[in-house]
Amino acid sequence: MNNRSFWIISILLFALGCHETPYVQGKRLYEANCQNCHMEDGSGLNNLVPALSQSPILGHASMACTIRYGKRDTLWQDQTFLLKEMPNHKSLSATEIANIVNYVNKSWFSDFKEFTIIEVEDALKNCEHK
Repeated sequence: MNNRSFWIISILLFALGCHETPYVQGKRLYEANCQNCHMEDGSGLNNLVPALSQSPILGHASMACTIRYGKRDTLWQDQTFLLKEMPNHKSLSATEIANIVNYVNKSWFSDFKEFTIIEVEDALKNCEHK
């Protein structure tokens, strides 16, 4: 193999190794930032953390606001009012949040629609609870 072929193959292998789908990145970010509370399967933690599969924000770009700024809310679950507080993740970029939103929606929302980074950035600009 000549020197030129070696470099072409090396560059192609490097490029293939660097490319990850947003869902893989979203899964890794979910595991690092969300899984401790929402569990690996999104089922939540009994009455302490709500299940993602039943969340009314699934399928909405506004989920980005909840991830970025957290949430404190009283929820009605199983005939019980619960005070819930989700921590903020202000250190995550819009791209990272978009990856989490798309991974969560793909995993637990049957009408999955992928959100672009621009849609997530727009949602973050218009958050009500900054």
